[in-house]
Amino acid sequence: MIGRSEVVDSIEEFTLKAQNYAQVIIDPSKSYAKFVMQFLNSELGMKIREWAPSGIIPRLNKGSLKKLQVLMPDLETQQKMLEIDTRFSAEENILLGLQNDLTKLRRDLWKSPQAANMVSNSLEVFSERIAGVLKGQVSIGLDQWIETIPFPIASVLRAWQSTASDDFKAKYEHLLHFFEATAEFLGVILLSAFYGNEGLYDLHQVKLKESMAKQNLSFQRATFGTWKLVVEYLGKQTRSLLQENGKKFDDAKNDRSICETIFADQTLKLPRLLCSKEIIDVLQKTNSMRNNWTGHGGIVGQEEAQHRNEQLFGQVEKLRQAMSDVWDTSVVVNALNCKPRKGVFENEIAMLKGSNSEFLKESRTMSTWLDIDSLYIINGKQERALKLLPLISMKSSHGTAKDACYFFNKIEKDKVRFVSYHFSNRPELVGPNDEVFDTIKQLSE
Repeated sequence: MIGRSEVVDSIEEFTLKAQNYAQVIIDPSKSYAKFVMQFLNSELGMKIREWAPSGIIPRLNKGSLKKLQVLMPDLETQQKMLEIDTRFSAEENILLGLQNDLTKLRRDLWKSPQAANMVSNSLEVFSERIAGVLKGQVSIGLDQWIETIPFPIASVLRAWQSTASDDFKAKYEHLLHFFEATAEFLGVILLSAFYGNEGLYDLHQVKLKESMAKQNLSFQRATFGTWKLVVEYLGKQTRSLLQENGKKFDDAKNDRSICETIFADQTLKLPRLLCSKEIIDVLQKTNSMRNNWTGHGGIVGQEEAQHRNEQLFGQVEKLRQAMSDVWDTSVVVNALNCKPRKGVFENEIAMLKGSNSEFLKESRTMSTWLDIDSLYIINGKQERALKLLPLISMKSSHGTAKDACYFFNKIEKDKVRFVSYHFSNRPELVGPNDEVFDTIKQLSE
């Protein structure tokens, strides 16, 4: 009846005191009790439960409990879903067993230096157990994920994948570029959302500037650290808008409405991703790795380069988990042309998804026209779009018809420098750009 504890189907599984539970009898002719339990513990079910509590200390009561909506397919489908879920549990147990084996080997290594040879041999045996098919499946899963995320960051991961498997120095440097690009990409989305609401950005601009000054950071010379701080600060403000506990109902509703508006996302999946602590944790750790390695002099040997690549790859997997399926519905697009028709606008757009620069084209009916010189994020079939600040740019690659993505890097006197983290033939663009000059000036004032 309180908090986010899981719904259970037996007294033996209680994790709270009994008075914090309500017993609900399920009509077996309509649903399985276990199905209702699993639904209420799902992402959607948890959200339904979060909306229902009331009072100073939010909790369910008999009235609000009766109003909870459970979406139930027919009994046959429920049974099939429960069987599939059991299979998930079985596979998770296998992975947990492998993780336990690895944990024990690491514990043995640091328990006794004399055990180093024995642990090394055991690790070789373990590696042989998971070699081949299992490692291949992980690679396939990663490939599939790359093709679902926005091109500006997917293209950098593809450059990492296409690097020779034994060139670990080049590979880990590609991953550092990937995380720097990811930090800027997410930071620009947050800035664009807040900047689009003048009053909201004015509210936070001074504090953001003060936070950057304390760390000797600026937009004029944007670094990995600059964008990490932007994600940290504006992510926290987004999290505050989405926070419902401790707010009056009308205040919480108003804050959610602000979030829906500035991110042009009625589902709130995109802002929830951008403010997630898991995303921030990944950016903090990878920025720290970059700073430590950049400050370390001398030549990086093959063994150290391989170790760095593995460390960063672990963070890629954590980022992959944190991003979940957000990019299935939130898509970065580039407008191609627009036809006004009967009070609406038919925008022809390129979907900047995956690592292939031959982008799929679609026609979207929207409430406004989209500028062909700007990038946008469209969420599902919604008629509004989030216009991104001109700090990420798509350009035709020099000498080819393919597109390359460039990220704002810094102001150099009267010129603007953009860099590409995936297109080695033309890794930077330097030249005058009044729009970017004005944007950086307004962000920094």
